[in-house]
Amino acid sequence: MKLTGKLPGEVEVKESHPLTEESKKTIRDSRQELSQILTGKSDKKVLIIGPCSADYIEPLSKYAEKISEFRKKYGDKIEIIMRFYTGKPRTVGGWKGLSNSTPGGEANISKGIMESRELAVYLIEKYKIPLADEMLHPQFANLFNDIYTYLAIGARSTENQYHREVASGLEPIAIGFKNPTSGDIQTMVNSILAGQKASSFTIGDSIYDSSGNNLSHGILRGGRINDINISNFDIESLRKTHLTLIEKGVINPGFIVDTNHENSNKRYKEQINIMIAVLESISKLKNEGINISDTFKGFMVESYLFDGRQDWPKDNNPNSITKGLSLTDPCIGIDETERFIEEMYGRL
Repeated sequence: MKLTGKLPGEVEVKESHPLTEESKKTIRDSRQELSQILTGKSDKKVLIIGPCSADYIEPLSKYAEKISEFRKKYGDKIEIIMRFYTGKPRTVGGWKGLSNSTPGGEANISKGIMESRELAVYLIEKYKIPLADEMLHPQFANLFNDIYTYLAIGARSTENQYHREVASGLEPIAIGFKNPTSGDIQTMVNSILAGQKASSFTIGDSIYDSSGNNLSHGILRGGRINDINISNFDIESLRKTHLTLIEKGVINPGFIVDTNHENSNKRYKEQINIMIAVLESISKLKNEGINISDTFKGFMVESYLFDGRQDWPKDNNPNSITKGLSLTDPCIGIDETERFIEEMYGRL
């Protein structure tokens, strides 16, 4: 390997694209609202929804405008947070996300970090919406720790000690730990417990002590073993998750359900049916005397302007793609998105 450059520092990144006071209030209010949900002080549910990967300003702006409308329309029952995923973990290879490069472009991490922050600041300021990302690279945490309301730890990272350590220091950002690619629920709970413990860790050349993040919770996303798909949104998985969180002494025990990935077996149009099935299972468990609604906190959904996905064109011409159609995992379109939210709202 060879040295190709150095990352911009925290001060440089934040001063290049600062938050306005109004944007700071948007973030502060959404963090407080989410904290109330995760600590059981609010009966509202959370919905982390948006594109599999952030790509271009034009379609993201159109999508953010719709999310802003949905927040006003459904906000008395659902705290809607827009997915703004700038780093993409890849099973083998492919585009690694906006923080690494523009779609189809060559890697330029310094530029990617700056452009990701610039776009995030713009969306928060213009549309007054909270954002969520995946913490793929914990060493970037301080560059964005004033931006996000929510961060997810992905299935490939959830057992990683460094991810757990940095997560422990990020409250008031809520951290969702996904179950690993095997689908194992106990491993997910171990990650939550680790994220809630005090820790000492480094970012760059600085050493930090944390007191633990009590807003750490789980994300059920299904799994795959020996190429066999394993979903974990069924009633028994919900029961097991609820009981394990309580038995293991998790602070503010909670989890959300990812309706795509292995839970949908990549059949993205099943997301609304999965949501309905989960809420029906919760009602059944309540009739059995298990009030799982205390630990179930909401959903994570992959959604964009148009149904489906597309490959990057072989001629590498960005004008050949459909803006607002996912370049990574398939998503439900905006009409189905509102149907999802409306259906969820009516069942809460």
